[in-house]
Amino acid sequence: MTRYFSIPLLAVFTVLGAVLSACSVQPCYEETDPTLNTLLFVSGTGETAKADSLRVYTYRETDTLRFIDTGVTSSFSVPLDPDSDQSLFLITLNGVTDTAVIRYNRLPHLVSPECGYTLVSDITGLKTTHNIIDTLIIENRSVNLNGETNLHLFY
Repeated sequence: MTRYFSIPLLAVFTVLGAVLSACSVQPCYEETDPTLNTLLFVSGTGETAKADSLRVYTYRETDTLRFIDTGVTSSFSVPLDPDSDQSLFLITLNGVTDTAVIRYNRLPHLVSPECGYTLVSDITGLKTTHNIIDTLIIENRSVNLNGETNLHLFY
């Protein structure tokens, strides 16, 4: 009787050992946070612009987040709100503040088995105030991990 009992027990331990050794945890070395990438341009000429100062903030239900606070720059990158289908940004260029609202659809994206999932977005629309921003144009609707430029900001 003990002989029949030990065979299934041995099989269970063998299968359990194979499964546990196959599920090893590997570190994640890949980027997992998609960002909205924006280039600055001179309104009217279309030449690349360099802002003397740039600050980008957003307000969420729980807090205020400061993404950018820098001197001379010609581009910036910010994450979109993963909990909402729109993000509101306060963009201060050379001391003048505008508001930009970006609307998008969120889609789950598998980065890798080690890194898991992230949310990529597809921009569906945008709206800005026009204090210093003349135009905000969508160049690439897909906000993903590839680092491509998404928006052109003319001021």
